[in-house]
Amino acid sequence: MKTDIYTKCMLTVIAFALCTLVFQNMNLFPEAHAAKTNINAFASVPVNADGSINVRLTDVMDINLKQIGGSSIYGALPINLKEIGGSSFYGSMPVNIKEVSGSSIHNHLPVNILAVDGATLYGGALPVKNK
Repeated sequence: MKTDIYTKCMLTVIAFALCTLVFQNMNLFPEAHAAKTNINAFASVPVNADGSINVRLTDVMDINLKQIGGSSIYGALPINLKEIGGSSFYGSMPVNIKEVSGSSIHNHLPVNILAVDGATLYGGALPVKNK
């Protein structure tokens, strides 16, 4: 039996459609899917020319420092303040203490000095320098 051209064309179209359906569901190359990230989780911080950054504290923080630049901290913490509340100050730092340990201060400040410049005080004698 001799097949005609119409039958050959139809069988070719059917074969092509079947091959298309088979290869359509095959993943020869895996698809890449990007994860969604929270873009607000990161922010740019302006850096000064010397590599330092300016920090403004607006709330109370509990901080326990053990090292600065690889050196352990004992005694006084090396801090260089340039301004408070947006106002520059020179000389002594302005301090206004309103309460200590939850108790308001009205007349005097309760102070217990145990050491000055790392030297322990004995006998209650506090070294005073006259200007």
